[in-house]
Amino acid sequence: MAGNKPEVIGKDVLGRVIKDYASMPWWGKPRQEIPWYPRINYDRCIGCGLCFLTCGGRVVYDWDFEKMRPIVARPYNCMVGCDTCAKLCPRDAIIFPHLGELRKWRDEAGAVGKARKKLEELKAAKGRGERSE
Repeated sequence: MAGNKPEVIGKDVLGRVIKDYASMPWWGKPRQEIPWYPRINYDRCIGCGLCFLTCGGRVVYDWDFEKMRPIVARPYNCMVGCDTCAKLCPRDAIIFPHLGELRKWRDEAGAVGKARKKLEELKAAKGRGERSE
């Protein structure tokens, strides 16, 4: 992978572009060191498809048409901290790590300080009339 952009690795059944976010570090920490991704309790899952259909940006899920249920196909594509699919699930069948774990990873990565630094850089660039990437 070159630069700071994830590699395109294909398209899903809905035609959404799938990128490999798993190779992108999160605030400098390798993504594979952060087990933030959905786990599905299939005993509770009713196969409504909300998780699969609403996870469009990172395309974490695929769909098993034989069993009519979601598959966590690209767990490390999940944006650290995002749990939208779990919040939408009508049966609470999607589980994420506890908030305390998320905060631990945030602190280990120094994310707050890095975010503030990035905002200061953006502010300075804006003041100079530059466009930041």
